[in-house]
Amino acid sequence: MTSLTPTATVAPATAQTHLQVISRLQGLIDQVLAPSLPALRAGPYGLMDMPDHGNVGDSAIWAGEIAWLRKNLGSDPAMITDHRDPLDQVNRDLAGKTVLLHGGGNFGDIWTENNDFREAIIAANPDSTIISFPQSIHYDNPANIAKTARNLKSAKSLRLLVRDHESHALATQAFDCEVTLCPDMAFAMGPLQRVGTPDLNVLLLMRTDKEGVGHLSQDWPKGWEQADWLDDTPNLERDVLRDSRIKAVMSLSPARMSRIARRNYYYNQLAERRVTRGLKQLSRARFVITDRLHVHILSTLLGLPHCFLDNHYGKISRFSAAFSTRWSDSYQAKTLPEAVACAQAWLERAGTDQG
Repeated sequence: MTSLTPTATVAPATAQTHLQVISRLQGLIDQVLAPSLPALRAGPYGLMDMPDHGNVGDSAIWAGEIAWLRKNLGSDPAMITDHRDPLDQVNRDLAGKTVLLHGGGNFGDIWTENNDFREAIIAANPDSTIISFPQSIHYDNPANIAKTARNLKSAKSLRLLVRDHESHALATQAFDCEVTLCPDMAFAMGPLQRVGTPDLNVLLLMRTDKEGVGHLSQDWPKGWEQADWLDDTPNLERDVLRDSRIKAVMSLSPARMSRIARRNYYYNQLAERRVTRGLKQLSRARFVITDRLHVHILSTLLGLPHCFLDNHYGKISRFSAAFSTRWSDSYQAKTLPEAVACAQAWLERAGTDQG
């Protein structure tokens, strides 16, 4: 293994437990969304921009959103869309509905397909009540902020929830809408259990997409492994589509066999199975190092010891600072060598054979 000497002290964990973090953030989510409940209960609502791709983090957000909606409304959305659906049809179907926009980290100019889809829906439905689940906002090119402001300006009732103070400051200054700080919706899933038993000392679950900072795989010790979580299991969409058709037929209920019901089941199952894949991946490890926000969040929901670094614009530290997400076995490092030293120290304290 290459020698990795820390350049600074890893930020120590805090005294609070992971269960205290989860309970507090779930309470904050309920508190922030309470004013939106009357509009959601008044009639049908649609949930826009389902994340139909392999990234586990986006599916964790979706699963949390669905869990919160079922708990507080007792029903699933009347319609679900993803950004590939024809906008003309989406806007026709949204008539008379409250609009919910999926949260995450794609507000800005990094992930333009999702952002353009969201802005087009807002611009085309100025009289609708529109609520965006919590987002991190980032623009590599500040000139693009003005374009977003123009697309949001016509909305008469737009509520934008954001996941950190920096996003709140930007949105409050640039956009003419209500802006509220809110934790990530994945916390609405609540505490989770490991799926399987550990067979790795350390899993380095590091970004390989355009938000990463180039943490290349190294010659790790035995019992250490580096990976990402972007790849779906083989035939996932085919298998879920088959299962949705079987479930509709077996239900013997016209409502359950409707196109909308099958589509909702299909999308929700995709998200659930992707989250399960991520939980299985994390559960292999005794300790995790990551620069992915939702590895930090799912590790917290699991009570899994971990150390996090930042993506290229500081998304994780911004979120953690806004909501005090650190807990007794959660650590923060500025560099990969620091995180590796943190993992080595944790393994030594735990008496784990480091190979």
